[in-house]
Amino acid sequence: MGTKTKRTSFKIAGIFIIGLFWHAQLHSAELVELNRVVAKVNERVVTLGEIENAMTLLNFTDQEKKARANEFVDGKIDRLLSIIAFREKGMQIPEAYIEQQYNKKLISEFNGDRKLFRDYLKTNGRSQLEYRKDLEEEIIYSHMLSTRRRLKEEISPEKVESYYRKNTNLFKTEKKVQLAEIAFSQIAGEPETVLLQQANKILKDIREGKTFEELAKTNGQSPFRDDSGNWGVMVTENEIRSEEIRKQAFALNKGDISEPFIVKILERKVDGTVGESGKIAVYILKAVNKTNAGRKPLDEVRPQIERSLASEIEAKSHGQWLSKLKRDAYVRITLPE
Repeated sequence: MGTKTKRTSFKIAGIFIIGLFWHAQLHSAELVELNRVVAKVNERVVTLGEIENAMTLLNFTDQEKKARANEFVDGKIDRLLSIIAFREKGMQIPEAYIEQQYNKKLISEFNGDRKLFRDYLKTNGRSQLEYRKDLEEEIIYSHMLSTRRRLKEEISPEKVESYYRKNTNLFKTEKKVQLAEIAFSQIAGEPETVLLQQANKILKDIREGKTFEELAKTNGQSPFRDDSGNWGVMVTENEIRSEEIRKQAFALNKGDISEPFIVKILERKVDGTVGESGKIAVYILKAVNKTNAGRKPLDEVRPQIERSLASEIEAKSHGQWLSKLKRDAYVRITLPE
């Protein structure tokens, strides 16, 4: 058994971490959710179930859960300390702001589909009230982090230039392509042969002199049809989720038009993951523009570097602040080796 014991002080309340409970009989040292208390901060407790759920949502293996459980307990304690300090200062987050952030999450992560959102919560054993409470605590924690920021004057031009020289890999630019598309989807379950016939007819029209753009405006079911199929932005390989589109896109030179090819349509599942929908479409792509890899100039990335340096200073300051809160309290963490 690995044991870590230290003395810290916290005037609001002591922290008692009484250890994580593991089922010794299960193979692979499987972590079992027993909802036992593993930490207590004031009237708030941290259960084994909370830690298990947090790691499960990140798709951790049993081995990763065992190795990083201590880290997750410490992180949860830090958040609770910050929230208690926020409450002790008499501060509040306006309900309207929480509602606004709640709706933003609903739109950005679930496309505004409340049924999909409810199914996602049900799959993960959470209620809407619990989700909202977690969101409020996330907002509070972010606020307490931001209050520890240092003035921009502490980040000198010399520090920025030094960071730029030492971290050249961070500022490399990837290959990018701007695409236009003509896509034929299965509206009534058409077989791929029918979709390929439609796409090949379009390709024949292009070779006979019609422009890609005029044909993209009047054919297929692309969401970019009104813009002549043009995506409107430059994208990297990592930003193209479809493997088939990614492969075709970066094989094209600027101005090239692809042969028709089959794409497996992806969709977001109830559990929040993205997978194949079982449907296909046939695409024709045009490389509207394309750029090679390179390196961003210092002036372009200076604000980014200043934010990175500010975050480092902020993290150090926040750690010192938390240490002060914990001083003279008793902390004991016991995890199996």
